[in-house]
Amino acid sequence: MINNIALQPLRNSEYIQFLTDTLSIVLGNNPETLMVKTQYDALRNKTDEIEKLFKINQGSLVTKEIEVLDTRRDKAINGATLVIQGLTYSTDLAVSNHAKTLEAHLNLFGTGIARENYQSETTLLRNIINDWKTKPELQQAITALQLTTWQTEIEQANHEFSEAYSKRNDELAAAPTEKLKALRLEGNEAYYKLRNRLNSFLDINEGAEPWAGTVNKLNQNINNYLALLNRRSAGGDHGQEELPLE
Repeated sequence: MINNIALQPLRNSEYIQFLTDTLSIVLGNNPETLMVKTQYDALRNKTDEIEKLFKINQGSLVTKEIEVLDTRRDKAINGATLVIQGLTYSTDLAVSNHAKTLEAHLNLFGTGIARENYQSETTLLRNIINDWKTKPELQQAITALQLTTWQTEIEQANHEFSEAYSKRNDELAAAPTEKLKALRLEGNEAYYKLRNRLNSFLDINEGAEPWAGTVNKLNQNINNYLALLNRRSAGGDHGQEELPLE
């Protein structure tokens, strides 16, 4: 089953990103195959509507700090990718196999990660690092190939970029408050309908694919946001905007 998450505490930029992440995961597993096309489309349309209201001119977000951090994380993922590709040609079979394992994993996220838009790259890098830290075969490969430094750099650069981008986003946000609150309630409803239908098909099909894999990815993403909320709560951050209850 898909884990529960309280949507209310998410800041507007985080809320939009969470819905975008959810849509990306479902799209990657084919909404029609999952039999949730209607619910997917409804959430996609509502997310677009929310984002349009919240939208801030991209140019105003591109501060020097954000540009520098984006370049840093681009270099990190590109560098790690090139190192991994090079090691696939190693004459040491163990080294080559580990490198091929990592290369196959990176291929799942498409080519040109560094050329993705800001939010998409943030999500992709976060998911890559999460897999590297939690999946045994990837952990073993990272350790065997001595790529821990690259892993740490990608994670730190991506985290610092995300923090800077979110802070700048919040500073410039000027969407009409009441309308945005109403849209968020509608967004919640659309999300829950998609979530509940996926849970139903997972149950009906007794945990079969593609529902099992989709739910697993959605839960990994939810766990990332739960960790974010937990860190914020532990830090005593009470300065965020007031948002509607679910």
